[in-house]
Amino acid sequence: MRRIASYQQNNGDASQTYRIFVLTTFAFLLFFVIIARLFQLQVIRHEDYRAAASDQHFGAITLNAKRGEILVRDTHSGDLSKLATNTTLDLVYVDPLVAEDKIFIAKKLAPLLFTRMDYESCIEIPDECLYDIYEEPSLNSYVEINTIWSIGDETTIQIEPSDKAHKTYSKMIDEVAAKRLRKISKYELDFVVLRRDAEPDVMAEIINEKLSGVFVDPKRFMIYGDPTLIPETQLTETSQILGRILESSPQDLEQKLTRRKVRYVFLRNRIEPEISRKIRELKLKGVVLLPEHWRYYPEGDLAPHVVGFLNREEVGQYGIEGYFNTDLEGKKGTIYAEKDPLGRQITVGSSEIVNAVDGDTIVLTIDRIIQKKVEEILAEAVEQYSADSGQVLIMNPFTGAIVAMANYPSFNPNEYTDVFALRALEEEELVESTVPLFKMNEKGKYVPVDEEDLFNEEVPKYVYENKFGPSVFKNRIVSEYYEPGSVFKPIVMAMALDAKEVEPQTTFLDDGPLKIDEFEIKNADGKYRGETTMNEVLAFSMNTGMSFVSKKLGKKLMYEYLMNFGFGEYTNIRLEGEAKGIVDYYKRWSKAQMLTTSFGQGIVATPLQVLAAWSALANGGKLMQPFIIDSIIRKDEVIQTEPQIIKRVVSEETSSIITSMLINSVRNGVARPADIPGYLIAGKTGTSQVAGKSGKYLEGEGSTITSFAGYAPALEPRFIMIVKFDRPRIGENTWGSTTAAPTFRAISEFMMDYYNIQATD
Repeated sequence: MRRIASYQQNNGDASQTYRIFVLTTFAFLLFFVIIARLFQLQVIRHEDYRAAASDQHFGAITLNAKRGEILVRDTHSGDLSKLATNTTLDLVYVDPLVAEDKIFIAKKLAPLLFTRMDYESCIEIPDECLYDIYEEPSLNSYVEINTIWSIGDETTIQIEPSDKAHKTYSKMIDEVAAKRLRKISKYELDFVVLRRDAEPDVMAEIINEKLSGVFVDPKRFMIYGDPTLIPETQLTETSQILGRILESSPQDLEQKLTRRKVRYVFLRNRIEPEISRKIRELKLKGVVLLPEHWRYYPEGDLAPHVVGFLNREEVGQYGIEGYFNTDLEGKKGTIYAEKDPLGRQITVGSSEIVNAVDGDTIVLTIDRIIQKKVEEILAEAVEQYSADSGQVLIMNPFTGAIVAMANYPSFNPNEYTDVFALRALEEEELVESTVPLFKMNEKGKYVPVDEEDLFNEEVPKYVYENKFGPSVFKNRIVSEYYEPGSVFKPIVMAMALDAKEVEPQTTFLDDGPLKIDEFEIKNADGKYRGETTMNEVLAFSMNTGMSFVSKKLGKKLMYEYLMNFGFGEYTNIRLEGEAKGIVDYYKRWSKAQMLTTSFGQGIVATPLQVLAAWSALANGGKLMQPFIIDSIIRKDEVIQTEPQIIKRVVSEETSSIITSMLINSVRNGVARPADIPGYLIAGKTGTSQVAGKSGKYLEGEGSTITSFAGYAPALEPRFIMIVKFDRPRIGENTWGSTTAAPTFRAISEFMMDYYNIQATD
């Protein structure tokens, strides 16, 4: 008995010791876990939680700045018109966690978010409708007929009705309500786009990984995730695998794929004010109207290349919007307010307000009336001459202020994405070789047509509805340089006159083409006039005569004058995307290049550079800084642009002489189509060849650039203008004199009337 009692006592002591050991070990492990967790919270993730606590304790409300406007003036009235302004329209969304009667909400919102006007638009343009407007045809809508040639078993064919029936408006409302209900009934986010336009190999790799909650849509080339289907324990690993394949940040992907409640279900934006009012009157719990500021261009397609536009991220693109984006957008403000644990603002607590700073308003030098008329005349001319594009630039030669800057084809900045629209090329429809063609590849994407399929009639082809697609955004006057051709001749002639190397009556012997190295310089009209004066060289646009002038100048002196005239440098007009042209250093010139430069081949410049140089010919010899910003309004301050003389490039005497020679060119030379009875016009035509990819000049129709530069009235110019057409096509008689000169005349006649300039002879 004693042994048993002793054994039981020893066994009880061992059991108690074991229990103490287990409890001690558990307590130690629990203590270790707590210490480790505290270390993670207070040391490793201290900054994260401090920031989160600060966010919960201090609320931040963003104050949006108002984007500055872009204004243009009417010269006669002095009134300012808005080319770019802001409009406020509401966005409507639903918070599913707050919304109670979702069926009631969906039914009430459906007729407001899909109006009868939307319904009529869907009937008119079904392809652009967000909903299926057509009724599903019933079996009875098909007609069965027996063929008269049936032998034995009767053969039937089915004919679908030619006109599809549209759904009624009430039925459409029911469908819209049902779709809205499904959308706002979700409590958790179940769709996150991870990659658009994914490559096939990337999609294949994602499929092979078999990641839970990650999907591939091959038809739309999209990779997306459903956070509700990704186990929390696999989230980090899934994000790391995706980060490697998609070459994206695993942390960003993990944040996107983290499971979370839906607090924002977007329904529609840009809601008309009347619709917004009706939604407010309904007082639907969980339905929120949020005001949004939208950029709006009241004049539509007036001067869009000057103005530019805002992209979907509200960032300025092209023109003034692009160049002055930071100045126009202003600075956002913030209200920092202390909150209590329930999220309510503490009115007696500390707070800080950083006020928003509205963007600058920019006033242009453009005259609205002139700009509108010039665009009309230019559009008609481009179509008439079957040109790829055309440009007109008008400037005040004494100040450098831009009066009009027009490009065609054009676009509407309110609907700038329309330029990407494609249409099927119609059967036997002919398009110029410069118009890009597309085909649909095996992925369902539009890609450029290759040479193999270019003449394959079995391959459907597509073209941009506006012919040239997004290339119409480019302001070719400042962003694209070209070989100016014969409009460059007066500039080189002025150099030689100023250097006293020639005079108007200086003669040279024009006895045939000039042979320089392997090149031959000919006159465009194929005529050679023997003993010829410099006056006649300009009047008849003689390349051989200009070659004579360039020899008189020499490489070094010609190069120095070119630099003084501003070629090869930016004009700093303050428009997005300005190009500066190219002028090779004179020591690298060949003999042929010196000669060809004298008549505008072998040198490249923008139309803006050419016209700025011409202004010096018209205004007494001063190179003016061209500008298109009349003033900038910043708060209560007006920053006015003052005319700026860059330098004197030729003497007043030279300016006067070259003007007389240019008057003679219009009155008695090839520039005669620009002449206006009763007025003195100084001007010069230009026709230059387009260089191909190989560097050789193209031949045939559509291989030239035609232009005309001039000013009027010649002795006291009110304006100076350059007209340019890219690849016009009117047959063998395609010259600057037959395209650009008549356009210059049409615009000049309007200008004379608009400025009330009286005839003098």
